[in-house]
Amino acid sequence: MFPLDIVTILVLYKSSLIAGALAFMHMRRQSHRQSGLRTLIIGFGLLIVGSTLAGWGAAGQMALEFWTLTSLIFGTLGYGLIYLGIHSLSRQRRARQGWLILVPPALFVLAALVTGFHTDDRIRSCLFHLQAGLFLAVAAWPVWRDRRHDPLPSRLPLAVVLAACALVFGVGSWAILARPDYVDWIAHGFALQILGNFGIAVLVCGFATDRAERSLRQAAEIDSLTDIGNRRWLEARMPPIIQAGDALIVLDLDHFKQVNDRYGHAAGDATLAATASTLRQALRAQDLSARMGGEEFLLFLPGVKDQARAVAERLRLRIEAQTALHQDYAITVTASLGIAVAPSDGMGWEQLYQAADGALYEAKRQGRNRVVDHADLTTPAAAAPLASAGPGLHTGPVPPVPAPDARPGP
Repeated sequence: MFPLDIVTILVLYKSSLIAGALAFMHMRRQSHRQSGLRTLIIGFGLLIVGSTLAGWGAAGQMALEFWTLTSLIFGTLGYGLIYLGIHSLSRQRRARQGWLILVPPALFVLAALVTGFHTDDRIRSCLFHLQAGLFLAVAAWPVWRDRRHDPLPSRLPLAVVLAACALVFGVGSWAILARPDYVDWIAHGFALQILGNFGIAVLVCGFATDRAERSLRQAAEIDSLTDIGNRRWLEARMPPIIQAGDALIVLDLDHFKQVNDRYGHAAGDATLAATASTLRQALRAQDLSARMGGEEFLLFLPGVKDQARAVAERLRLRIEAQTALHQDYAITVTASLGIAVAPSDGMGWEQLYQAADGALYEAKRQGRNRVVDHADLTTPAAAAPLASAGPGLHTGPVPPVPAPDARPGP
């Protein structure tokens, strides 16, 4: 093992902490709602103070009794706060019983007053390594455990780096107890922790950036009123090729303008939200539902084949039975639905949408609150979209919704 100067290593270690704290400060300014970053800044700051005191003490510039205890306390609190910050960052809420991080430094102070253990370099160093490794290990656990319900690209690398840093401190604890040349082991361990500090800083910033970017994507693709996807969301998730038996349903709430006029727009919003909730509960996991604008919803049901009409009828009955509560009003609505089932593989979205939209037009013409399947239309003009469709047609995005005056009014 090649020799390293412990004083120089502590200076570099402190430099990595300063760089990390500055990175967290910058990221916190960019993402004000990201929890945990302020706690990480304070944690890294305490480690900076602790490493400064240790460096001065190792250079003989401070009294042994003072710097040994204070550097241990600052280091213990620092790593405890790093655990709390990582926990808050991963789970977006504060850790329960976070005050427990105060227990180790309090015990250290009491033990130091009674036994004076802190002046023994081997005991003090071993305790510091043990508590640092423990806090980093428990910080890695929530980052790893939350990977399924909150997947982010930086999550797994951050968990690995935290666990690796904990392992380095664990090996350092063993070396302090078992190796006569433990000071060299400590120096090499802190050299690795320098890389770990940079890794934690980079990955925490990447973690916050990943979450911010996901929030922006959700804001762009999720309808804030109904909490279901919008047109962009639907286009991004539709399969590139439509297969025979895939169905598209265009759903429009009947006389929705009257709800707004009679009860107010807030009541209309409550009705739309209730309808979206009804659709989420009624559809399968593989089905897609989106609000296309106004009171119109678009549903894609892969592989339903001849069951499409039964599904649409079930949706119609559920919407008819739903009640949207607003203030003292219980609002009920009905819906008209148009269905189109792809007769063959490879047809275009435009043809399928036009067919379902034509069926919806016919449902409204017949008096609303009903389901019309495009296959049942007998008018040549109405049946044209699917009659002329076939394999090899362009599969572009969902076409724009026709202008309001293209259909009977609500």
